Amino acid sequence: MRRHLPVWISLCCTASLAAAGAALAIGHGTPDGVPPAEETVCKDAGLQGAAYGLCVAYCEASDCDDFPGSQACDRIHFNYTKLTGEESFPCDEVAPPPPPPLN
Repeated sequence: MRRHLPVWISLCCTASLAAAGAALAIGHGTPDGVPPAEETVCKDAGLQGAAYGLCVAYCEASDCDDFPGSQACDRIHFNYTKLTGEESFPCDEVAPPPPPPLN
C-alpha cells in the first residue's frame, strides 16, 4: 500500500522551492542582482591580492557602493583604507556638482 503526503505539505514544499528559485534567479544573491562574475570594476582598476579581494567584497558582492551603511561595509572600507591608504573604492562615485540655480 502506497502512502501519500497530505496535500498541504506538498503545496508548502512546492511553494517554498519555487520562491527560493525565484529569489536566486532575480537577485543572483547580491543586492543589485548582478553577480560578481559579471562585474569588472575591481579588475579594471588593476587591484591585486588583498586589495582586490576587499574591492570585490565591497563593490561587487555586497554592493556597498549602492547600499552603504551596514557594519560589514564599514568594516570592509576600514580594512581597505588601512591596507591601501585609499579613502574610496574604484566603484565609489564622486557626486557631481549641483546644477547652477535657475534665474
